[in-house]
Amino acid sequence: MTTDSTPEFVCVPISVHLYNELVIRVGDPRKDVTGYIEHALEAYLMRTAADEGWSEQYYEWRDSIEDREAFFNQYGDPANGYHWGPLFLSNGTKISMNYKGRQYNADVRRQEIHYEGKTYSPSQLARVIANNTTRNAWRELMIKRPSDQQWQRADALRRG
Repeated sequence: MTTDSTPEFVCVPISVHLYNELVIRVGDPRKDVTGYIEHALEAYLMRTAADEGWSEQYYEWRDSIEDREAFFNQYGDPANGYHWGPLFLSNGTKISMNYKGRQYNADVRRQEIHYEGKTYSPSQLARVIANNTTRNAWRELMIKRPSDQQWQRADALRRG
């Protein structure tokens, strides 16, 4: 599919005998039989999806689709996220804070910061973790976005 939702097509030669039999079965030579052919191919692909013997690229592609669907189900659209001042935390971002020798973890899901079943702003999160004492969330919170290799302090990310 193209970005404007206009379908793209590829022409695949099929036997004249198969095409003619399909047209005869439909009963009207003017009727477009493309839908029947696509339906048959889709049914075949679905029926044989788990079969052995497909290419390695197919299995890699299938796994990547499943990974994306699992991510979307857990966190929401990766293009969306939480806006914290100049900082954008995409869905799936991990947030961590150390307090009194213990590490506390939260994440961004569906444009909200989630921690222990509730949603918070970054400053609320830092305050809740620190037993309602005032904390500077920019200095306290560590961030690891889905595209990041390492954790970074929020303040460093903000400064760019």
